[in-house]
Amino acid sequence: MRVSDKAIVLQAIKHGDKKFILKLYTHNNGLVTAAVALNKNIRPSNIFPLSLINVELILKQNKEVHQVTEISSYYILSNISNSLPKLSIAQFLNEILIKAIKESATNKYLYEFIESCLTYLNDTETEFINLHLYFLTEFTKYFGVEPQNNYSAQTPYFDCRDGQFSSMSLAFPLGLNKEDSLLFSEFLKVNALKSKISNEQRQLIVEVLLAYYRLHFPGFNTIKSLEVLKEVSSA
Repeated sequence: MRVSDKAIVLQAIKHGDKKFILKLYTHNNGLVTAAVALNKNIRPSNIFPLSLINVELILKQNKEVHQVTEISSYYILSNISNSLPKLSIAQFLNEILIKAIKESATNKYLYEFIESCLTYLNDTETEFINLHLYFLTEFTKYFGVEPQNNYSAQTPYFDCRDGQFSSMSLAFPLGLNKEDSLLFSEFLKVNALKSKISNEQRQLIVEVLLAYYRLHFPGFNTIKSLEVLKEVSSA
């Protein structure tokens, strides 16, 4: 079946001289793995990770790998590649997407959320330093595992397993101590993009969110790009 769709390139793995296997997150067909051959109309820049593309696909019934016949960019994220802070955030988001999206189910709202984060990162010159925290928090909503902010004097400890605050203290990464729980609760109250937090607090929150992901997203493991992101954001 031949279809036209929008897609976000998550991964491009070389497979022969001018052939690649692409992992795409599409607007109408969810997660798709497809083969593509480079030619005068399909260039390496079209399949760079996080590229926003229009794509012509041949979806093969009962096959794991489909076929890309045409690609064109519909939004060029040129400002990201020209900024080391933006590039480090983009690489982090890319790795999160590869590790967290495992099922092929279509979710147009999730696609549009990811797209909006990428275009925001590309277009804005201010208030993007916390984009990865905003992304990690909002992303959980599309999978039904959003952390609940029920912090109170009776429930002052965040339980990473249940995704809510409780009366019982658990050692990290299963839970947070009282001080870190309060910080996390305050963070959940505000728009993360505009949150005025220190670099130390930013590093703590990203570690909390990644620990949370490891508990709630099957197979989610170490994020290699985190160290680069930390170095760039603290410079």
